[in-house]
Amino acid sequence: MDPLVKVYDIRMSVRTLAPIPFPSGPMFLKMHPTLSTTCLVASQTGQFQMCDVSSLIMGSYAAPAQFHQIQSSSYITAMDISSSAQTLVFADGAGFIYQYADREDFDVNPYSLPITQPDIVQPLTTTMKDDSPLSSVGMPYYTEQLLSVWPNNKVFEAGTLPTPIDEEIIKNMKTIDFVGYAPNPGNIHRNQIPRKKKMVPKKNGPKFRSEQERELLQSSNVLVGDEEGPHHSGRRSSSVGDIQLDPNVIHMPRYYQRVEIQYSKFGVDDFDFGYYNSTPYGGLETHIRNSYCNSFLQVLFFITPLRKIAKSHIKIACPKDNCLLCELGFLFRMLEDSKGQNCQATNFLRAFSTIPQASALGLFDPETPNRNISFSTLMQNFTRFIMEQIHQESNIPSGNPLISKSLVRKIMEKEDGEVKTLEIPSTMQQLFGLQTLSQSKCGTCQEEVSRITYPFVVDMLYPKKNDRKSRKRSFTSILKASMYRENQTKAWCARCHQYQPTTTKKIICGLPGVMLINSGASNSEEALIWRQNGPNCSKTTQTSAVQETSVDSDQGSPNEDVANATTPSSWLPERFGVYINGSELVIKALPVGKEIPAEFKGAPETCAIYELSSTILQVQAEEELAHLVAQIKIPESELETEVKTPWYLFNDFLVRKIRPEEVYSFKGNWKTPSVLQYTRVELDNLLALDVLPSKVDYSLLFEDRSVAQEPNPDPQHQVLTPDEMPKPGTLVAIDAEFVALQQEETEIRSDGTKSMIRPSILTLARVSVLRGDSGPKEGVPFIDDYIATSEPIVDYLTEYSGIVAGDLDFIQSKHTLVPLKVAYKKLRLLVDLGCIFIGHGLNKDFRIINIMVPPEQIIDTVDIYHIRNRQRKISLRFLAWHLLQQDIQVETHDSIEDARTALILYKKYLEYKKNGTFGKVLEEIYEAGHKANWLKGPRDSLSRASSTPQIEGLIASPLFTTGWPVQ
Repeated sequence: MDPLVKVYDIRMSVRTLAPIPFPSGPMFLKMHPTLSTTCLVASQTGQFQMCDVSSLIMGSYAAPAQFHQIQSSSYITAMDISSSAQTLVFADGAGFIYQYADREDFDVNPYSLPITQPDIVQPLTTTMKDDSPLSSVGMPYYTEQLLSVWPNNKVFEAGTLPTPIDEEIIKNMKTIDFVGYAPNPGNIHRNQIPRKKKMVPKKNGPKFRSEQERELLQSSNVLVGDEEGPHHSGRRSSSVGDIQLDPNVIHMPRYYQRVEIQYSKFGVDDFDFGYYNSTPYGGLETHIRNSYCNSFLQVLFFITPLRKIAKSHIKIACPKDNCLLCELGFLFRMLEDSKGQNCQATNFLRAFSTIPQASALGLFDPETPNRNISFSTLMQNFTRFIMEQIHQESNIPSGNPLISKSLVRKIMEKEDGEVKTLEIPSTMQQLFGLQTLSQSKCGTCQEEVSRITYPFVVDMLYPKKNDRKSRKRSFTSILKASMYRENQTKAWCARCHQYQPTTTKKIICGLPGVMLINSGASNSEEALIWRQNGPNCSKTTQTSAVQETSVDSDQGSPNEDVANATTPSSWLPERFGVYINGSELVIKALPVGKEIPAEFKGAPETCAIYELSSTILQVQAEEELAHLVAQIKIPESELETEVKTPWYLFNDFLVRKIRPEEVYSFKGNWKTPSVLQYTRVELDNLLALDVLPSKVDYSLLFEDRSVAQEPNPDPQHQVLTPDEMPKPGTLVAIDAEFVALQQEETEIRSDGTKSMIRPSILTLARVSVLRGDSGPKEGVPFIDDYIATSEPIVDYLTEYSGIVAGDLDFIQSKHTLVPLKVAYKKLRLLVDLGCIFIGHGLNKDFRIINIMVPPEQIIDTVDIYHIRNRQRKISLRFLAWHLLQQDIQVETHDSIEDARTALILYKKYLEYKKNGTFGKVLEEIYEAGHKANWLKGPRDSLSRASSTPQIEGLIASPLFTTGWPVQ
């Protein structure tokens, strides 16, 4: 870059003036708003100065330049000066803003006027009576006609587009003068043109689960769920699309396309997620705001040490309400228990949305989809923010456990200085932090200022556009230049009391166990470096590229062995070594399968070998919105048996195996790298994770905490005593109530049918857990928590939840009010203790609570009292009325009453099973329901279940097999 600012006078004719010297390289230029000949010049390294272009003097007679230095750890990205010329603003790549002013009370705009408020029009007071016409209500006040009032001369009849003329007619047409004549080919009627309806292309997706069950019932007499009957999961061969063996992956495979959830009248529960995932790894759903974070959350989950740190964190008592590390631990436990089922990061994203710094940095997904938004840049900013956030939450000053055996703790911060022993950094800094010594040395007095930092992410800095050698530079050389930087600038010296030439450099002292790299390919020039530099495929691979192979959506390519044998050399290295030689840094790509050079076999404090573990890509097909996907190399300990490739694609809830070529090739224009993750090969041997907290804090179960100012002094529940500590197999009854944060969005079609666009967003408002084992306290609740929420509630759903305004407010509530995290952690502890949950419709409750409970720990009465070949599922209210002669849910719902009723129904089921009358009782329930149209009718008109043992053969049939334990 030219270290000069060239100045031209264009008032009369173009005349060259004396240039302005700027050694650090000018990057930003702004003219002074009030002084027409004064300009502000700044460099990317943070140096700036003010100068008058009309009175420049070169040489020894020139006055010393007044340079100013911004103390930034990154590079400057923007600069501006206010119209009042009283304040300057700079922004850097780390997300910080620096502001300078020449006075304490400054103005941004000297000509600001107060905002003119509109006159408030007082509405007319209308008194409505029984005989008042509706027209007396009146219309809103308008000063101008609405746009809908079109004049008659502007309204035209718009017909359909003309039908294209048949090619055969045009081919045989003979023109006489200006009229064309052609024989009728016979495929259309004379003087008639058929009107074709617009065909809406149907997306390649699964049928709803309710449709699949209905078709199965109509096509055969086999019961739904019968293990001996034909299995129908909604899958089809090549459900996500056929792929073509393309070694350079120039064309985007269909399974990289954006996936969306389709909704039926039954909501999201009716969507067949299994169509997109047959692997043992859970996907994440997309109908939640800020779901662009899903790809990075999947990457974090497969970093095994981080998973153990997060799971250890949720075992201790964390006082922070919206702790992201706690939510990560809860999410990781869900993904571990999912066994391939879809999960959702609702609680994590909700806690993330409450952080004001994230909103200020623009990290929230826009409400309106925008095709021009760069999700790659958004993900890189999110990566930096989230790593810093969980570091702050895991940091325990003077109490961090030492988990890294290769941590460098003795560092000489200054030349010829004493060696300083550092305190143990946080677990996140030990695992992800790149231990860096930042030094600034004054060129006049040789004063050194140094400090130790732990950046979590390496931002790649690409060569300038004018660099001819940029196309030939390797990935490791660019990475080295991004990690080890040294430059000359002018900065303030505390000893000299003025700005002096200063040498700043960053020296790498320690290497992280996991290295996160922001590719930074935010524009076409930087993305072109990735596409021009590799890979170059071999001839054998090119020969096989013409073969088109149809594979199943959940299986890899059948030619994976051939593909692996001829994997092309990639510009993105699969493995590279890092060696610290004093203050120098050596980075070199190491081909897999070849001998490792001796310089990379040294002590782990100075040598490390990294292998690519995951990538996050921005994928954008033609005429579609951009989205993010993750390509993850599954650790060997978690791989499926007899798998050919460890690489998997996580496209939200679509999960499948992929070929290595899809990871290392960037030839296609459809994908852009965003975040790369490299892991040390010997990481397991360098970590001592047994020092992490392992003892679970169960105090939440034995304490009655509340954030309400005036909680109920006589609550309905009695907390557990230490003698009642749950153990595996302990029965508990549970029920939950919810409120709506957002109403569902539906549209009415032209034929009058409704279509759901987006379901309502519900959140937990109350949860009650009762003792279920036989004893003196059977049926007594030990948890009855109302959930405090700061989000606006659009509907309390009082008829179904029993929640009214004020119940969730810590000032007005008279109940036990706790944060969502406290209530969730109680349920998490009960699940991990092995409790068996009894309730009615628990699958939907657990889904909204966002907790994954193993099926063997759920006893759902909605499934117990259900015949498999009947679509009707019986409500709790009808079962209580018919079997227990109890009236529940008369005016509203009560979670304690519903949970106790479900517990009694389960005990009734055990009695019927023991007596051998359950089959007859179930038939009588359905018969009574049909007579009363499933509504509560006159009790005398309906027969009740008999306890006499009858139809013994029906009991033994698979029709009434439940699979739950009989006590």
